[in-house]
Amino acid sequence: MRHTVLIVEDEKLIREEIRLTTPWERFGCEVIAVAENGLEGEQLIRSLAPDIVITDIRMPGQDGIAMLEKAIPRAAIILSGYSDFAYAKKAIRLGVQDYILKPVDDEEFYASLKKITQLLKQQKTAHPRFSEYVRRLEGDKQDFYVEQAVTYIKEQYASDVSLGEIAESIGITESYLSRLFKQKTGYSYVEYLRNTRLHRAMEMLQDQSRRVNEIAYQTGFRDMSYFSSIFKKHFGILPSQYQNGEQPPEGIRDKGD
Repeated sequence: MRHTVLIVEDEKLIREEIRLTTPWERFGCEVIAVAENGLEGEQLIRSLAPDIVITDIRMPGQDGIAMLEKAIPRAAIILSGYSDFAYAKKAIRLGVQDYILKPVDDEEFYASLKKITQLLKQQKTAHPRFSEYVRRLEGDKQDFYVEQAVTYIKEQYASDVSLGEIAESIGITESYLSRLFKQKTGYSYVEYLRNTRLHRAMEMLQDQSRRVNEIAYQTGFRDMSYFSSIFKKHFGILPSQYQNGEQPPEGIRDKGD
């Protein structure tokens, strides 16, 4: 199965150059859509749930960082002409896999694509189930911080939970918590939050009397089409099919990605 790609870039020449000159087949990828700005990109992420989003930062209407905060893809590459460390830090917090400065060097870009596609393949095979973080009875201070963050997510997953908000409540910096979270749980913060929401939704869907759109909203998904797309991406079937008794196909019971 090919990895699907969305390109979000307001400069037409750059957008078309990436789309037309990149040897996508070499990396097992296929471009399924392009967008001219962050607002259009956000809608396409929600409706198409692409595996990889390649996006500029500075765009009219909505920048690439804001887009990725509102609609989280499985993987993303930031392209920017601005070597602004603040952007890089924010991108890392969102789970962006690479931050490449313009003008884009082909070999650097290809190496990034190779790394991401290999990571996506590993995610499909290495973790058959999403593993919730288990409290360490004799853990150190770092374990305590992560436990606090996981507890916060469990209690507040239905709302717009930000890592910065959690870090502030614990009393540490956002960048420090981001590194600890990945180290201790094996997931980035956004991956863990998304998996938590999906699994709570799966539990709720076992009740056939509940409406699917209500379950989506109650588990933190504000867009029904995005919820359906990302649920199918993870479990192989639509939420409505699961609620009606269908089981996920063998081999993709839970990709855990």
